[in-house]
Formats: sequence, C-alpha cells, structure tokens
Amino acid sequence: MGNKVRLSIVVSICFILLVVVKISLGQSQALSAQIEGTVTDSLGAVIPNAKVTVKNIETGFERSTYTAETGFYRIPLLPLGTYRVTVEAQNFKTLVREGITLAVGQTATLDFSLEAGSDIRETITITSDAPIADPGKIDVGRVMNTREVQNLPLISRNPYNFALLQANVTGRPNSEFGVPRINANGYARRTNYQLDGNVNTQADRSGIRLIPISDTFVSEVQLVTNGFAPEFGNTVGLIMNVITPSGTNEFKGSVSYRFRRTPFYARPFFYNSPRDLPKNNVDNFTGAIGGPIFKDRWHFYSGYEYIKRDLAVEPGRLVTIPETAKSQLIAAGVPASAFVPAIPVSQKANFFIIRTDAELNKANRLTARYNYFDNNSPNNIGGGINTLERSIDFKDKSYSLGIQLASLFSSNIINELRFQRSKRDSRFLPNSNSGSGPSIVISGIANFGSPENKNTISPLEKMTQLQNN
Repeated sequence: MGNKVRLSIVVSICFILLVVVKISLGQSQALSAQIEGTVTDSLGAVIPNAKVTVKNIETGFERSTYTAETGFYRIPLLPLGTYRVTVEAQNFKTLVREGITLAVGQTATLDFSLEAGSDIRETITITSDAPIADPGKIDVGRVMNTREVQNLPLISRNPYNFALLQANVTGRPNSEFGVPRINANGYARRTNYQLDGNVNTQADRSGIRLIPISDTFVSEVQLVTNGFAPEFGNTVGLIMNVITPSGTNEFKGSVSYRFRRTPFYARPFFYNSPRDLPKNNVDNFTGAIGGPIFKDRWHFYSGYEYIKRDLAVEPGRLVTIPETAKSQLIAAGVPASAFVPAIPVSQKANFFIIRTDAELNKANRLTARYNYFDNNSPNNIGGGINTLERSIDFKDKSYSLGIQLASLFSSNIINELRFQRSKRDSRFLPNSNSGSGPSIVISGIANFGSPENKNTISPLEKMTQLQNN
C-alpha cells in the first residue's frame, strides 16, 4: 500500500512538472530570436568542436557554443538587436561576420566556411546587412522593424493601426486610441493582441485589445496570419505581437512636440455653420530615454507621451438635425444650447512605460516591464441626430506589469517563464452638458434627454497570466 502511495505521489509530481514547468525544445518566438547553422571547411567537410560566439554590439550581451560532430550549432534565446558572430577552430583562420540584425521570432541561418591557416591571429571579417535566410519559417506574416515603426506616418498615434499593413488583412484604422476594425483571413474581429508575448486581448470581447499603448513604446511589431507558433493561437485571424524597446550600453533619448491649430485646416464639407470652425487643436509631447545601469549586464528604457486633441472635426461628430425639427424641439422645452453644429469631443491621454533587462548569468536573463495609460475624453458621443444632452465623459485607466525569465539549459533545451498582471477600468460618466429625465429617441429626427449609458463600466477587467514555454 505504501509503495502505491509513493508511486502515486511521484507520478503526480512528474505531471505537475510537465504542465507547470514545461521545458520546450526549440525557440520561443515572443521576445527573442536565435542563430543556427553549419560550419565547414573550404571543401565542404564539416568542422566539429568549432567555437561560435555571438555578441550584441548594442548591449554587450555575449553567448558561445561549440559545433556538434555534424558541424551544426544553435544559439537560442538571443535578445533582439544587431550581432557580431565569430567562428574559431584549430588550424583554421578566425571568421567574423558583422551586421547581423535579429527580429522577434526569427531563426537566422548562418553557415560558415573556414579557410585553413595555422596563424590563429589571422582573422577574416565579413560586414553585411543583407537579409538572413530563415528556411525553417512556416508562419505567414512579417515583422515591422524599428526603422519602419519610427518612420511610417501615424497621425492617429495608434500603433494598432499597423495591423492593416499585413497581407490578407483589411479593415479601417482608428483615428484615436481605439481599436481598428480588422478582418483577417476572412474573419472579422479575430485578432489575438500580444504585448511582449503576453496576452493583451480583452477576455469578454474577442478581437479587442485590452491596453492602449503609445507609438513611442514600440520597437517592433510581429504580424502573423497563419502557421502560428504553438505558444500563440487562440484565433483564426491575426496575431499582433508588439515588442517594447530595451536599453543599450549608450545613453540615448528623444524628445518631440507636435501641434495643430484650428485655422490650419479647411472647413469640413458637411459642416453647416457659417460662423466658425469646429476646434481641431492638437498638442502632443513625447520623451524617451534608455541606457545602462551596469554596462553589458543591466539596461533600462523609459518613455512618456502626452496628447491633447480636439475631435469635433471628425465627420462622425457633425450634427445633422433638421432646422425645422430643431425649432420645434426648442419650443417644446429642449435647451437651445443642446443644438451645436458638431459635438465638441476632445481627448487628453497620458502614457508611461519603464522596462529593464538584466543578464543574471550566462544562462538566465530577466526582463520586467510596467506601462500605464489614462484617458479623459469629454462629450464622447457621435454626432448625427444626437443633441449635446446625450453627451457623456469617457474615463479610461489601465496598467500592465510583465516579467519574463528566459533560461538556457542547452542549445536544444530552453525555458521561458512569463508573468503578467494587468487591469483596465473604463467608465462613462455624465457631465455638465448631460440631460436629465428620460432618454428620448425620435427616430430619424433627434435624440435628447438623459444619456443612455451614463454611470456604466465597460470594461472593468483584471488579468493575471502565468505562462511557461
């Protein structure tokens, strides 16, 4: 009986270890990349026991391995960035290849052919930024690199609109910090949003991102529509994995200010007021800084964005209540101040992020990130036949704390543990323009009275995620 109990305990422990502390073969595609290939001589014969060293020239991160009897090597779980690869073998000249840029989820195949030579001090250096082969790639998608993210125009300041650049994805962008309408693989709103490999999709509404982020906080964007890695999935449409920046061995920062003023733009075509223009002011400030805490070992990145903008000029905010109906409603007791040419919607948002990356030792790397968002949007309703009495304030706050521990046991056995705690609280609150009493709808004429969705919460979501790959 005792042996059976002990056997049951052992089986249970093994099962828990397999489920909770699962060790994966291969490379996790959420926040890193890997380099692999074969080392041969000039005649094509494989070279075993050759030393292959990769070094990130921006952070000083370095890792080495030796080729197997087949001449094959693999170095997984590499932080993103630009690398120098050095290959050394006895009785061969050292070969160095520079300018190897790794993107998220990439498996870069680098084969090396060494020249015979007894002088180990003689080195051959190859410098190239040519595309690297990835023959093992099975997914259908692309990675937008830092250069694309920073240089593509994005008037909305909403990086989720980048999803529309992926092939087989259609829809329309969002002009604010809302969710773009995305159709992928023929399915509407079937997008699995990720932030540094952690879930960033609302639990109760598929295809809706949970936490808004700033364009300032985006280093790369991974877009995949088919052939997902096992750790992804949960959708038949699109996976959008946004990667946040990390610091380097050099202190780097940026500051920007963008503005727009109402007199700078033309009168909207359907705007029927001859007196003035709807306000269309924008003030946008961004700042970011990153650098070393301990050179080659521990780095940080932090960023902030503030934006205040008027949205009354959007076509959907223009009021189209007929003049005859307006006169009759005023005579019936609706305040004249409730009738405006356009709903005076505005938006004031703050974004903040801090991220740190630490190399604990040669086999373990820790990444931690915290980002925060708050948005106050007064009079957040559409125009059409709505009066200003239907206006309501939208207040939105959210945060996300993500931690990742990447551990390397061998070139084929790795482990990636991720934890995330996130929360979003969105509320619709009445303001000084909101009407009182019943909510009245006269179909095709006007909507007035009390707002229909005042004092509602949508969504209030808390998420705790623990994932091991």
